[in-house]
Order: sequence, then C-alpha cells, then structure tokens
Amino acid sequence: MNKILILKNDRVGDLFNSLDGINAILVDNPNVKIEIILSEISQQLSFLFDKENVTVTFLPYRLKISDKLKLFLKIFDNSYEKIYILSPKNFYFYLPFFCKSKFYAITILNSNKSRPLNFLLKKLFRYKANNRDNKRINDNIASLIFNLCSSKELSSYNNTLNHTPQCSSLFQDNVSLFKNFIHIHYKDYIFKKNGWSYSSFFKLINKLSLNNKILLTSDFGNLNYHKIFLSNFSYLDFSNSTNKIDLKQNVHYLHNINTSDLFKLISLSKTVISPHGAMTVMASYLQKKVIDIFDVNININAFREYKPRNNNYKFFIIKPNFDKILFKINKFL
Repeated sequence: MNKILILKNDRVGDLFNSLDGINAILVDNPNVKIEIILSEISQQLSFLFDKENVTVTFLPYRLKISDKLKLFLKIFDNSYEKIYILSPKNFYFYLPFFCKSKFYAITILNSNKSRPLNFLLKKLFRYKANNRDNKRINDNIASLIFNLCSSKELSSYNNTLNHTPQCSSLFQDNVSLFKNFIHIHYKDYIFKKNGWSYSSFFKLINKLSLNNKILLTSDFGNLNYHKIFLSNFSYLDFSNSTNKIDLKQNVHYLHNINTSDLFKLISLSKTVISPHGAMTVMASYLQKKVIDIFDVNININAFREYKPRNNNYKFFIIKPNFDKILFKINKFL
C-alpha cells in the first residue's frame, strides 16, 4: 500500500489554515495509509482526522536534535510515496536527500530570511511559495496550501473532517449556557500594547452585554490577570471543574477551557471577537461571523497572508479609541 506523510507540527491557527488542503489529500486518497504529524499543542484536535486510514502522531513545535533524529529514522524506514511539508521548518527541506519520496512543500520568500535556501528547492517535486515581499499577491496562506495539495477547485470537495469532539463533562453539564452568544477572546499583550487597560476592556464587555450574552475566554495558563477576570465575572473553571455560573448575569468567563471544548464553543457561537490568532482562524474555518483585531503595527503582507476566505469577516486595527471600536463592533453585529 502506498503511504503519505503530512508534516504539520505548527501552532493551532496554522493547523486550521491547512485543513482545506489536508482534507483534499484525504478525499483524494481514501485507500492510502496517511500519517499526519501535528505539534503537541494541537494534540486535542486529533479528532479532526478520525478515519480508518489515518494515524496522527505528535512532535514538539520546536524540534530538538532527538526529535529530528526520530523523524529522520521514520522517513528512512518507511516507503512514503509523497511527503507534504506544510510547516516550512528548515530541517524538513534536507530530508529529500535521504529518501526517494516526492516532496510537496510550502516555502517562504522573504528578503530577510527565506526558507529553504535556493539550492534545496531543486529537491522538491512541487512547491508553492509564500512571497512575503510581494504586496501585489492576493493569495492567503490557506489558499496556497490548498493549491499545493490539490489541482481541483475547493468547491469540488466535501469537508470530510470530523467536527464533533469529545467534550469535557463540565462543558456537557452546562450545554444550556452555549446558546445564542458572542464569544470574545482576550489577549493581554495585544490590548495592553495598544493602550487598553482592564477597565477599558471591561467597559467594552459591559456595553456589548446590554444586548448580547457574552462568553469570555483568555490565553491559557495561570496568568496574573486571570484572578481579575475570576473576581469580576460569573465563571466556569475548566482546570478544576468549578462551576460559578450565575445565569442572571450576561457575561460568563470560561477559564482554562481545553482545545476540544474551545472548538465546540466556537462552532456554537454566533460571532467571535478576538485579536488575530487561533480563535479567529478557527472561527473563520467554521464560517462564523468574525471580528479579527490586528495590532496597529501589522504590515499589509501579514494581513494578506492570514486573511481568511470567510466572507462574513471584518478586521479592525485596535487603537485606544474606545467609542470608535464599540461603534464598529455594533455596526458589524
């Protein structure tokens, strides 16, 4: 049996930008054994690839020498017909020297640091270049990856990935909470960097909650501001299964929600508002209404690269002008 290897040990948002392409590979090769290597931070998303012919394994996002050796031995010991490099890590582009597989890759052209070096491109069977220097290119990264993985139109594919994760008992016990809501995600460094205090953010939340139910999440870990959120809002704490929900309130904080629950949360939301990252990319993939908040220092090519295909999408450049941001959000809602 022919075998295919897909290398995608990257961040969560980057994984979702690759899903249309990965789905195309799976649909076009239903009887081929396919192995997908994800990063350990995407481990709870392996449910997406629940198929008999697909296995999912994990590597760290940042590869150590031992990880590189493990991957090298895997490729050397297996006869993969095709290998897809969807995470353009420099090490991956040396692998074609050691096996006869056909390599398909996303590469990066950049005046500061291209990947790979030019002489390594000759070893690739096919590649698509993400040109970060060319402002006239309109293809986003999701389109580039899809066009690398398939020569067909995206509309010719049904999405066969599994969108039904096994949710935690805390999520399932509070399923009535997850109806007709706006999901807002807080990234501390983005809001602070652009002149937003906690009081400004809370003011925004409270204004929006006058006419909407708000479910609030934040970055993972035990960060200092989490205590402020826990003391200001009704909440579920997924790290210890604590339920402090007050249904009389219109804002609820979901502390340390895990990734599979988060996927389900976004799939049930009516709108997602978040600084650019995993939340907005995941929501765009699920065709949700998205307000994507970018740093004021974003360059035009970075925006082009990450802008989704979702038509129900709006981006804002965050500035310390509260009333203007509130007006724009309400207009889009």
